Amino acid sequence: MNVTYPTLESEIAKRGIKKTTMAKRIGISPRSFYNKLSGSVSFSWDEAIAITKMFFPDIDPTHLFYRTDKVQDKVQHDEVYREDHPK
Repeated sequence: MNVTYPTLESEIAKRGIKKTTMAKRIGISPRSFYNKLSGSVSFSWDEAIAITKMFFPDIDPTHLFYRTDKVQDKVQHDEVYREDHPK
């Protein structure tokens, strides 16, 4: 099984945090949280910051929410393209 957010998943498990608790604390339904965690829907930056501040203040959010799927590849590609092709 592929994991979209390996650091986030690992830290949730390591710290014994319930995903339903995380969902409630950031104001979304557990189903929405699972959809985001699976990668079918992206976390907003506000959600990522809220999760980081509430549960993982010792981890940089860009590391915590690093994606291992093609969306992350596209984001990295777009960032490199913008650097190589300034406006």
